Amino acid sequence: MHLLFVSHSAELMGAERSLVALVREAARVRGHRVTVTLPAAGPLESELTGAGAAVAVLPTRLWMGRRHRGPVGVVRSVQALASVPRYRRFLRRARPDLVVTNSVVVPAGALAARSAGVRHVWTVRESLLTNPSLRCALPRRTIARIVAARSDGVVAISRYVAEQLLAAAPDAAPKLRVVPPAVEPRAAPPPAGAREPVTPGLAKLVLLGRFTPEKGQADAVEALGRCLRAGRPLRLTLAGVGDPAARRAVRELAERHGVGHLVDVHAWVDDPYPLYAAADATLMLSRNEAFGRVTVESLLAGTPVIGYRAGATTEILADGGGVLVAPDPGELARTLLGLAADADAVGRLRSAAARRAGALAAVPSSASRFVSYLEELRADHR
Repeated sequence: MHLLFVSHSAELMGAERSLVALVREAARVRGHRVTVTLPAAGPLESELTGAGAAVAVLPTRLWMGRRHRGPVGVVRSVQALASVPRYRRFLRRARPDLVVTNSVVVPAGALAARSAGVRHVWTVRESLLTNPSLRCALPRRTIARIVAARSDGVVAISRYVAEQLLAAAPDAAPKLRVVPPAVEPRAAPPPAGAREPVTPGLAKLVLLGRFTPEKGQADAVEALGRCLRAGRPLRLTLAGVGDPAARRAVRELAERHGVGHLVDVHAWVDDPYPLYAAADATLMLSRNEAFGRVTVESLLAGTPVIGYRAGATTEILADGGGVLVAPDPGELARTLLGLAADADAVGRLRSAAARRAGALAAVPSSASRFVSYLEELRADHR
């Protein structure tokens, strides 16, 4: 079978890393022919070729994004739709059996596949109805209905995402599967109780993600300031913050809360596992987390997660490995202070995270489930 994956980005964020796992499963493990289209050159290309895919750069625009409001959103949506003929011509040359779009934000491959009579699967990686960073000239419910109508199959990466899609497009139910992204550990998880914190109680935290209101860095820094005023100085590492302007904004925020000396800021990290290993806990403070790759990575590293009781974070932590907190910086500070005051709390959480890591590592890769679903769709079409 020839599979064509359409990527919305050539970077190496969570969605793109999940795509690499799918490509590796389809090409290296199952022996399928795999092609991936990228909108531009970027670091994802070498990862994909190493996983067994042929890569083609096919420029296109997104129809959803942070700056897609008003006239700008209309222009970018028109540009995204103008890419459809280019994709249709590519489909005629490549002749794939199935097209898989890796994100809702890019429509060209899906619409081209539909018009060319090629079966199509749309992967929904976004909390469509509630994510404030997803802006579009079209209403979000309309986008959801287009996803349902223009697909032979739909894969949601969490129950949270699936519920939002179905709320807007109930007709998607018969073709919808929930398959979480594949997250592969970079290091063997430690045995339960093997990694005790260097200092008693809670001392070091890490939060990964671009600096946006959605990711909760501002809440983390405010909570850190509250802890310091209560006599508990906690260190926080913010990684993957983004460009120099974002880093300056984070540092200014930390200074305003009096914790500039306690906050370390990194633009980007290729391998987050050393950061998890060095921390007593990972913070996951998104109010609309569609899945939570960071949460799973942290657990696989044996590091517990302190997460907001929101989005798909509740699904991952439902079986243990961390603490859920009401999404509020005051509640977060109270939780951190409670953990910092209990010399044994972090040890207990680490033991729980290590047990959770063992359970997660024992589950077969979800990439296998995803590719099996694609094989089923192809078999049904014959």
